[in-house]
Amino acid sequence: MVKHIVMFRLAGEDAERQAMAERFKAALEALPATVEGLTSIEVGLNDGPAAGNWHIVLTAVCPDYEALEAYSAHPAHLACVAIIKPAIEARACVDYTF
Repeated sequence: MVKHIVMFRLAGEDAERQAMAERFKAALEALPATVEGLTSIEVGLNDGPAAGNWHIVLTAVCPDYEALEAYSAHPAHLACVAIIKPAIEARACVDYTF
């Protein structure tokens, strides 16, 4: 199994950023029903008070790196990314097998 963890920091005003993050979260959470090989996905939106924290974290699980690659290129996933792409200030990712 492969765990894919991604964090995003978004630009913009708080309300705009929050609305965008919520749309992104809802779209991502619908993906396991449509993307073969995506076992699960969990999306968290930062609600902590510390300044400088990342805004979004997601953890996706796939059976192998081939399935992760297929998920990454899937049109439904790309549509999700399009929701936040204009506002992405920074992205960090870790993929590992477990």
